[in-house]
Amino acid sequence: MKLLIAAGGTGGHIFPGLAVAEAFITADTANEVFFVGTSHGMEGSIIPPYGFRLLTIDARPFLGQSMVSKIATIGTIMQGVAQCVRILWKEKPDMVIGMGGFTCVPVMIAAFLLRIPRFLHEQNVIPGLANQVLCRMANKTFVSFTKTSEYLKGKVIHTGNPIRRKLRVASVIASLPRTDALFNIFVFGGSRGARSINEAVLLLLPYLESYKNTVIYHQTGRDDYEKVKGAYAAVKIPHEVFPFTNEMERYYGLSDVVISRAGASTIFELAYFKKAAVLVPYPFAAGGHQWKNAACVEEIGGAYVISNDELTGERLNTVLKELHERPDLRAKMAQNMGTIYVENAEELIVKGMATHVS
Repeated sequence: MKLLIAAGGTGGHIFPGLAVAEAFITADTANEVFFVGTSHGMEGSIIPPYGFRLLTIDARPFLGQSMVSKIATIGTIMQGVAQCVRILWKEKPDMVIGMGGFTCVPVMIAAFLLRIPRFLHEQNVIPGLANQVLCRMANKTFVSFTKTSEYLKGKVIHTGNPIRRKLRVASVIASLPRTDALFNIFVFGGSRGARSINEAVLLLLPYLESYKNTVIYHQTGRDDYEKVKGAYAAVKIPHEVFPFTNEMERYYGLSDVVISRAGASTIFELAYFKKAAVLVPYPFAAGGHQWKNAACVEEIGGAYVISNDELTGERLNTVLKELHERPDLRAKMAQNMGTIYVENAEELIVKGMATHVS
């Protein structure tokens, strides 16, 4: 069978799509997968290295735009639908899955017009505008959080959020029991970093000097790397500072506490590795979805949530000091975080599509 995956814009849509692609090929080596995205998102740099074809179309976001831009977006959607119809006629996929976001809108509309089986995956607690609309024309919609089914129409199936094979395979080594007595903190704000988190952690550093046996690992993003690196050089705290890493599984495995944003992929990676977290939702995420994700995790006792406006070194110190002094609390939070993980989510999605098509 042949699968088209519409995924673009951010890693939060792309990486779950890649996990589904890997599971689809694993299910049958005769299967084929290709992606549709845009020429201006992260997909161009992320997808091809995994060995999958990427075809590009015209698509642009709708939310957060001016009225003039929204009118232009409608025209772009129509153009994108025409492009997708041509792609579908040529490639003849047996099924299509959209991973959310504006990229999948023209793909799903074209698949609907051509009566090709259509599926969606929604990563966040509160579905984005695209999936809220497109679920009405989808044969099935797969969701990461159980609560999401309250906001969608049609047949909704809870599968959890797909995790990349690289993380799952490498985690066997990364998650081996540690024998040290260190308190390890892993800080990251996504692949491009998060300036507000970086700045708050710099204000936290003087507090951390009084902590015993503490090590900090900090992915800064490229823009803030030199500044952050210089600040660490001025304090006596064991640390690793880097602009970017392809070894997330290593730092998840080493960490006792993670400080991060609250995107769905991040949260489910934390759940997979069972890590206590301090979540700082990105304040400008469409529809405030990171707030909803973080609140869901906080409700089950898996994380502390700090708003971007309240993020200071002092506030971080208050939370981390308690976690440093109470290993029992860290362990409990880690176990709570792990409860939202669904084993083999990507395989459940592939099976859910296959049973409909066959």
